[in-house]
Parts: sequence; C-alpha cells; structure tokens
Amino acid sequence: MTRILVVDDEIGVCCVIQHLLARHGYAVTAMTDGRAAREAVVCGDYAAALIDLNLANIDGKEVIRAARAARPEMPIVMMSGMVLESGRGATDVLGMSIKVSGVYRLAKPFKPKDLLQLISEIISQEDVPQRTEVAATSGNGRQLAAQNGCKAWMPGR
Repeated sequence: MTRILVVDDEIGVCCVIQHLLARHGYAVTAMTDGRAAREAVVCGDYAAALIDLNLANIDGKEVIRAARAARPEMPIVMMSGMVLESGRGATDVLGMSIKVSGVYRLAKPFKPKDLLQLISEIISQEDVPQRTEVAATSGNGRQLAAQNGCKAWMPGR
C-alpha cells in the first residue's frame, strides 16, 4: 500500500488532505508536530511526504532537509501559502542555491484535483493504491488509526 506522510500544524489542513488521499486509496499518516515528523520521515517507509514550510514548533525546512538526507529518492511536496506557484524545484526556499531534485511546490490554498494530480505524477506506478487506511498523529506523537475517515487529536485546541 502506498504510504504518504502529511505534516501541517493546522489540524484542519491535515484532516482535509488525509480524507482526500484516503478516499483515493492511499495510507496517510498526518502529523501536526514537526519534531515528531522529523523522526517519522527518517524512520518511516513513505512513498512521498507533504510538508508545510511554516510549522508551529520547528521550521518545516528542517523536516524537509531531514527527509532529503534520510530518503533522497522520496518525493517531497513543500506546501505553503507563501509559495508563489505550484510546480517542480525548490527555488531558494530551502536556503540552497541549487535545485533540489524530487522537491515539488504546492501553493495553499490548492484544489483537491491539483493535489491528486501531483501525487499521481510523483508516485511510481507500482505504488498504486489498493485499499484505504488512515492514521493521524497528534502534537504529542500519539497515533490514531481509522478506516475511511479523519480522526485526529491535538492537545490544547
């Protein structure tokens, strides 16, 4: 099953993306905690990662750098309301003067069809989804699983 990591400090964004991708057969782990995401991206076996640049407790660029260092072949989608246009390449958002292969931009807000098209383009055909499984991780690292839905818990909100 194709596993995708979604990292955004806004729980609503996580739930919307999680629900959309799960409906299309992807196994989604959504995390609101950047530090936990940094660990998950290093240890997890994800086909792709969608990472918001502006996380509450850690810079999203740190999570992207950790993902690139641990899994250079994994496609990474950096999401932000500050990214001017969707597409390939990291411009200089990551603080690197060279283009980083396998890094894509997704400007928020985005249309569901644009997200689905991007995911289908960056994930190889052998990873085609077969069934739906959803997992959400709260800010303190607890993981919840649900079938065909979005369940997430975040302390203090």
